This record gives sequence, structure tokens and C-alpha cells, in this order.
Amino acid sequence: MSATEKLLLVLVLGLAPALFALAVFALSFNRAERLGFCASCHTMTPWVADLKNPNSASLASKHYRNRWIVTNQCYTCHVNYEFMGPINAKLDGMRHVIAYYTGIGMPQGAIKIYEPFPNGNCLRCHGAAQNFNHSPTHAAVMQQVRANQLSCTVCHQSIHTPQG
Repeated sequence: MSATEKLLLVLVLGLAPALFALAVFALSFNRAERLGFCASCHTMTPWVADLKNPNSASLASKHYRNRWIVTNQCYTCHVNYEFMGPINAKLDGMRHVIAYYTGIGMPQGAIKIYEPFPNGNCLRCHGAAQNFNHSPTHAAVMQQVRANQLSCTVCHQSIHTPQG
């Protein structure tokens, strides 16, 4: 076998599958940002149904119905915007899948976020909004909200109202 044939063999058997795996991984990570990804898991059906329910008073449904978040609705609110936040959000989603099927990490069928919801996720959109900043109610608690000492979700209930 010549050196050229050996190089070609290495490329075909080694590099090509690695590049293919990398492409699939990248596409899968991109797809995990879409509402359809969350909706594809039957366990999430009540949350997605609430989101799309025109009669729901939940915060998620209001954002969806009014198109305040045009695309990637679940991901936009549930990703932590720190340095590794996007990767951690997607890994958390996979942890939910594994926990659901194995029962490891949370009671089977129970869906809950792994850590308290960070105000920074709300402030990313609302923090620069004039109606938010000029609200006397928000002004009174702004220091605690920005320091994550008072959760936005304390006042703004309910976030989701799934009918499971």
C-alpha cells in the first residue's frame, strides 16, 4: 500500500466520520433552541400547550401570544446568558431527557428547572424598556432585582400554568 493510499484511508476512515459527527452535533445543538425541540418531548406537552393557549394568563403565553419573543421561545427564557449558558441550557435539556427515562436526578415525570430562574434572563429584554424602567413599582425594588435578591417571578406569576 502506497503512502497516498494510506493517507486516503486515514481520511476516509478517520477524518470523514469525525467531521460528520461534528456536523450532526452542531445541527443538533442548533435545533435544541427551537420550540419544536421542546414540543417533541411528550412530557413537555402541558407547558407547550399553555404557551400556545390563547386563553392562558401565564407569562409564557402572553409573551408567545403577543410575539414579544418571536422565535426560540423556550430557549430565549431558559438559557442562562453567562459565558457557558447556551451550552449548559442544552445539556440541562438532555439531563431532563435522561432523568425522565432513568429516574436519576429527579422523580420520574417531574419537570423542573435545576437552579433558580435568574433575573438576568428577564432583564435581557425588559431591562432597557422604558415602561419597565419608569415604573414606580420596579424602581422601588430595582436594586434587589438587579442583584438577583428578589426574583421577578415573585411578582410576575404565573410563569406557566400547565394542565397536565
